[in-house]
Amino acid sequence: MDEGSLVRVATAVEKARATETGAASDEQILTCLRPMLRSLRPVRVPTFQRALCVCLEPYLIDADPMSTANRRAVVARSSLAPWWRLLMGSPYRPRLAAATAEYRNAIASERQDEIDAVIQFGRSIAAEATEILLAEAAQSSVRKRELAVLLGSERAFEDAAEIARILGLDPLLTPWFDQIRAACPRTPDGRVHDFNPQGTVIAKNGYMHLHAADREVVDYYFHGLLRLLAQPWQSLRLVRLLSADLLRAGADSAGLQMIPARLFSDLTRTLAEIGRTAAGDRGMTRRVWLMTCARLVSDAGAMVQGMAEEVKEFGNAGWETMMVEARQKVTQAADQFASVAVRDAGVVLPQKQVREKLEVRLVPDMDHSPTDDEVSVAQAAATLFTACRKVAEKEGFDRSIRAKEADLEATFHTAITFRFEYLRARGKNKAVSAQLQALEKVLRSMPKTEPMLDLILKAERAIERFR
Repeated sequence: MDEGSLVRVATAVEKARATETGAASDEQILTCLRPMLRSLRPVRVPTFQRALCVCLEPYLIDADPMSTANRRAVVARSSLAPWWRLLMGSPYRPRLAAATAEYRNAIASERQDEIDAVIQFGRSIAAEATEILLAEAAQSSVRKRELAVLLGSERAFEDAAEIARILGLDPLLTPWFDQIRAACPRTPDGRVHDFNPQGTVIAKNGYMHLHAADREVVDYYFHGLLRLLAQPWQSLRLVRLLSADLLRAGADSAGLQMIPARLFSDLTRTLAEIGRTAAGDRGMTRRVWLMTCARLVSDAGAMVQGMAEEVKEFGNAGWETMMVEARQKVTQAADQFASVAVRDAGVVLPQKQVREKLEVRLVPDMDHSPTDDEVSVAQAAATLFTACRKVAEKEGFDRSIRAKEADLEATFHTAITFRFEYLRARGKNKAVSAQLQALEKVLRSMPKTEPMLDLILKAERAIERFR
């Protein structure tokens, strides 16, 4: 079939599936067509259940719900099916069935306004039903066990609670996301490819509106925004734009409520939560997360410096207070990010567990060659540490960073010395040489201090001698 015919067949089958009870053959046909539909990306006709869950897409990850840490604004994709089965077996089934019938009629008659209204109504029913069912389970251990069986695990309770919360916040969030998608060019998978000036202005207006309406919803806004973007650090333009708005606001009390320090805090908190689930998130790898944090810290340093200049020239008591708050936020975040960078920079120094009687200890693993992904993560961590150090020097809180840097220097010095002696005693070893080469790459991304430069020379000599 040519592409046009294939799309027409898929649309007809999807419409039949959405407007009728549905036949097994419908799903079989669509299963065969999906590989081509993914590349053609035509306008789809979703079922009522799918239409309800579209707003959850920015928050879905492909991880097992049992393997993810406690988090907000994140839902395991595998939790959707058991959650829907829970609703279909609850007293709310008749209300959802009635909404489904209205949706089918609206699809059949192609009345888009009615379709949107029914979907929104269905989301409100689903959110209400989920919240009440979970509240009932919390009050009865018997009911809680029953729901755990239906959902598949107690871990899925948290996913169901997040689903209900996102469905409830949908009227506040989705309109802004839709506007951003419409204003910006997108990648084949539907993400925003380039966060252009128009999209930045829309995102800024969304933040201002949501921050004034409900502080909690800001977390969900940023989680959705970062996963909407092909390059998550593009959201940092929002920081710059709002910082500039503050400076133009002058003494206007309404304008002063939009404090860049609060925005920075919101985005930092969001990145921290995403970092805890980055391994299972198809939208953000650990390397991308580290680079995003590095750019955030650099932007924060520039933001604070710009605010300081404005305070010095035009400031008043209110601005002085904001300046102190901004510095505190940046100081705290940079120190926390530096600790993460120190840990991740060591992934090129593999370790293994050795059991001695009842004790288990970690020793260097001389049989493991660092992978390209491990090297890129460690280099990104070094870049993040460098960004934190620069901000620390400018803002005068570098004592804590210096201590972390000294620990890094000692760790790297010991690692190079140990590997050099290992090679000298045993001759050439491909894995150990690869570790030294990876460590040298990481060192070149670290701050260009005299001790770090000495370590680079030491690593180069070891690599050259046992090449």
